[in-house]
Amino acid sequence: METGASKVERGKDKVYEVLRQRVVGGRYKPGTQLKEEPLARELGVSRTPVRTALRRLVEEGLATADAGQGIHVAAWSEWDIEETFQLRMLLEPYAASLAAERGDEEMLKILKDSNERMASAIRDGGPHSVEKIQAANSTFHRTILDYSASPRLRAMLETIIDMPIIVRSFHLYEPAQLEQSLHHHQDLVLAMEAKDGELARQVMRLHLRMSYHRFMKRRSEYQGLGAPG
Repeated sequence: METGASKVERGKDKVYEVLRQRVVGGRYKPGTQLKEEPLARELGVSRTPVRTALRRLVEEGLATADAGQGIHVAAWSEWDIEETFQLRMLLEPYAASLAAERGDEEMLKILKDSNERMASAIRDGGPHSVEKIQAANSTFHRTILDYSASPRLRAMLETIIDMPIIVRSFHLYEPAQLEQSLHHHQDLVLAMEAKDGELARQVMRLHLRMSYHRFMKRRSEYQGLGAPG
């Protein structure tokens, strides 16, 4: 039976997830002020869970808190972008190697399903294809992190896998580049099926380095991307 305290915690987590997805997905642009009272009214909750959620966003680097200025969606400097990619390239290949060794059939099923959804979105195109690709990509990478079964890696990687700068970069990809990214995902699944941790590590490293170079080549275009409709 769920206690009152557990219900409160679950409510706080739900508010946090809603606000986090809005920031990551680009609904709130960098510099947007996040005010407790309007958000609480919109979400139909008290100000307490909103305050807790905003504090978590600040701790994760998704928002900034300045004395007397309130809380704002974080802007990204060149160094922020560079550091985020470099941290992923250092840590996520290790997560992939652990997942290859520790994962099971359920993990493989989730990974293959996300690849199928990504392939379908690339093939079909349409106004919402990028959002579908983003969602499938997020599921893929988060599943690998989950099955690495490493609390330390989760603490370090969870807050940067879906950073806005990376999520929104899908708008810059050409069809051939999306296909290449999908092929890397498929190769990762093959490594996972073989339980070959070193191969999974190498494929993930290649995948992330290619993503990094694609983005850095066209990073000036990122500033021109508006929030998705």
